[in-house]
Amino acid sequence: MRDTTALLGVGIGVPSIASTKVVAVTTADWAWIDTEHTPLSPTLMADIVQTVNYHSEGRMLPIVRVPNHGHEWIAWALDAGAAGVIIPHTETVEQARAAVRAARFGPLGDRSFPPFVMLSGITDSAPEGQTWVDVANDHIAVIPQIESALGLENLEDIMQVPGVDAIMIGKGDLRLSMGLPLTDSSGSTISLGSKSWTEPAWLAAQARIRALAQKYSMPLVGVSTDANIPGMLRDGYRLLLGTSDFNALGHGITSACVKPMCF
Repeated sequence: MRDTTALLGVGIGVPSIASTKVVAVTTADWAWIDTEHTPLSPTLMADIVQTVNYHSEGRMLPIVRVPNHGHEWIAWALDAGAAGVIIPHTETVEQARAAVRAARFGPLGDRSFPPFVMLSGITDSAPEGQTWVDVANDHIAVIPQIESALGLENLEDIMQVPGVDAIMIGKGDLRLSMGLPLTDSSGSTISLGSKSWTEPAWLAAQARIRALAQKYSMPLVGVSTDANIPGMLRDGYRLLLGTSDFNALGHGITSACVKPMCF
């Protein structure tokens, strides 16, 4: 992930295998499977990961935002075939290190051997000279999510934790933690990719994030819109979340329907 390639993703928040099949055959590069704000059981999460892998024929990368810092959710996601995990509400170096260790097999971490996933000679194949353990340790992405003032304060140290592959910036929660509004003067919620947030404290926070990302060659992950993608790329964002199944369904129906036809 440490290059200038940008991947455009889609969020999966609808707890449905049927809708996930549709998402998987689109042109999105990666899928953000959210178990923090959606009622996904571990079983349904695993089925959605495998649906993305199967129906995209391995082209779309499933990345799971786990609901907490527990090692069990990280194990469930990675054992299911996720390409990486996003760890929400990361605020300290210790939390980042624990997430890395939960996602890496020994000696790099504490991830446990998955006895119900690896079948000798069937699902444990790897390139010549490597084992499936090597492949997993080399290619699983660990992405702490920074979404609080404390997380922002510790961001530089978190970026230096070995095994952290990217940083997701949770702009909505970060603004709330900083005491900044999410709505405009009319009370309407502003898009998380909005350019209209111009408070000095917010601009200073974004400048610090940009500077640290450049200093440590750390890819950033965040919500984007068509209008702000060029700016986000300049700022160091490499995994962009353009839309979600939930938003595409709601806005798509709304924009396609006129009252005489739909109601």
